[in-house]
Amino acid sequence: MAVLVGLCALAYGLMLALFGPSDRPVEAQLGKALGDGIVTIYLHPLRVDPVNSSLQMRISMVPAAIAGAPVAIGDRNRSLVIQRGNQVEHVAITIGQPLPEVVFDFDLSDGDVRDYPLDRYRASMTLAVSETGADGKETALPIHVTLWEGLLGFRVRGRAEPTQGKEAVGLRLDIRRSGAVSIFGIAVYVAMAVIAICGLLIGGLVFAGVRRVEVTFAGALGAIIFAVPALRAALPGTPPLGIRADVLIFFCAEFGATIALCLFVAAWIRSGARP
Repeated sequence: MAVLVGLCALAYGLMLALFGPSDRPVEAQLGKALGDGIVTIYLHPLRVDPVNSSLQMRISMVPAAIAGAPVAIGDRNRSLVIQRGNQVEHVAITIGQPLPEVVFDFDLSDGDVRDYPLDRYRASMTLAVSETGADGKETALPIHVTLWEGLLGFRVRGRAEPTQGKEAVGLRLDIRRSGAVSIFGIAVYVAMAVIAICGLLIGGLVFAGVRRVEVTFAGALGAIIFAVPALRAALPGTPPLGIRADVLIFFCAEFGATIALCLFVAAWIRSGARP
């Protein structure tokens, strides 16, 4: 028992060190440093859809401070260019109009939901702002990007990527499940495996005649059959049925619990008490 408790404590400590469930989201500062003449863009991830491999992101222009107060009205004709994969979006910024706030979906790459709860993804984008002068000529403007790295159930980390556009900012977002979600998912699948093994031990030992038939175990084994799917349904993020952890653990645990009940019933039929 002492060895088992020690191994469990060691495994838990390793998971805490690897996944960092206490990490707090912060605002990542990318691109040019804040200053006069620098256009500021704020990125706020809204939702990750691993099944459809998409990231929903809200992109807004941060108003410049004029006379000590932020003014959320465009003072110049500008254009915000957002490149997402092979698509390029142009958002117009017009004089006298509110600064734009748009929501786009970005494709996720280098990840698969079948790896839940250890799945990781990557998204890329390029941002650029140009200003239209009186002569109609467009001039690229330096920009500063603020990325909020908080997202429910996920951990987002942003970093700059090289880009060919002048004054453009390339971003790479590394996305993975939060530490709490990963630890809870691993714990649930471990619990499924332990429950199934315990059920097989009960059914196998009774069937082999090593332990006597106690009818109360029939209810416990029957409850295990329904408890395993309930544990599966409690997983955060509701991963689709058929991920790798299901094939390796969940399906085996469900079949094992059913076999354990069948072995117990067979032993009860063979040597149970007669009326």
